[in-house]
Order: sequence, then structure tokens, then C-alpha cells
Amino acid sequence: MKHSVLTLLALALSISVAAAQGNRIYIEDFEIEPGETDTVPVLLSNVDPSRGLQFNISLPDGLKIAGYEVTDYSRSYTMSMSCNYSQKDSCYMVFMYPSSYVCYPADTAAVVMFFELRALDTFRGGDLITWKCRGSTLDNRTIYMEGDTTHVTVPKASIIGIPMDQRPVKDLYFDLTGQQINSPDSVPVAICVRTLADGRRSSCKVAVRN
Repeated sequence: MKHSVLTLLALALSISVAAAQGNRIYIEDFEIEPGETDTVPVLLSNVDPSRGLQFNISLPDGLKIAGYEVTDYSRSYTMSMSCNYSQKDSCYMVFMYPSSYVCYPADTAAVVMFFELRALDTFRGGDLITWKCRGSTLDNRTIYMEGDTTHVTVPKASIIGIPMDQRPVKDLYFDLTGQQINSPDSVPVAICVRTLADGRRSSCKVAVRN
């Protein structure tokens, strides 16, 4: 998966603030294009040492989990993870657990895992809710953690679509002699002259047949 360097640099500032807020698992607000897949970091900010984590994620309609992985930071503590969908609660159940007797140290403020999220073409934004968050001590006592509501948005252009004055109102086709034709499929090479709503015109080659 590709991780945005700019995103991670921006997270460094938010992590330092979040570190003073107690035990918390959260995802920063983010933007995603309909039809695209993006990688989103999950952050841990904890006061108490924690031997693994578990939490639930409820996704808005049109947003799906396409993949997930632990970060190098979590691997340094031998952490592995699983993510399973619960039909009963209509959410994903996430578990982070160590393969040895270790725990995240106190005052951790780090990205501990990544989710690869896929937005359907129909996605128009919504809230991603992280809830039922827990950790555990080395002697397996429960540590309760705060969850979060993440606002997921799409670019305004994706909602509004192509501006009216940029939408084509007429397409005309011509052969290479300049004669108008009904379809570009009728000649080896065709030229399309497109007229936009604001009166501007553009032309391009649209068909080449053997």
C-alpha cells in the first residue's frame, strides 16, 4: 500500500496534542474520491500500557474495507491484527494482539495500523464511527478507551459534477474531407467537433479502424 508522506507529517502534529487526552483510538477526518481506494492511518494515544487492542468500526454506506495491515511500529512489539465483519452489529470487529508477552508502552502516540478503504462510485460522504474500544494490561485487566467519530467527505466537484458551462450540448462528426457523417464508425478516421454550453468548441480524433 502507498502511504502519503504529507498525511503522516500532518498527523505528527495531531498526535502530539492527542497524547495528553488519555486512552484513545481514532482516525483523523479525511477526504476520498468516489470510485477510489485510499489508505487511512489508525492512531493510538494512551496513558496506560496496553497489551493489544480491540475496537469496532461502523462505516457509512458506500465505504468498504479493502485491506489492512499493522505498521512497523506495531511490528516492533510483535503485534498482529485481524478484522472481521459482524452481521449482528453491522460493523467490523478489529483485534490487535502480540505474539509474545509485550505491550504498547505508556504514553504511546503513534500510528498503529492502516486501513485500505474503497469508496463506491455512489459514495457521498458520511461518518465513520470507532466504538467499543478496549485494551488490556499485562495481567489481562481491561483498559477502556475512547472511540471517535470520523467525518469522511468527498471533493465538492465529485458531488456537483461537471459545471453546466463545461457540459457538451452537441457533438458533430466529420470525415477527413470535411463531410459531415452520422457516426464515427462509418469511416477509418473521424473527427469530433464538440460544442459546450458556453459556446466554446473543441475537436479531436475519435475513431481509427483497421
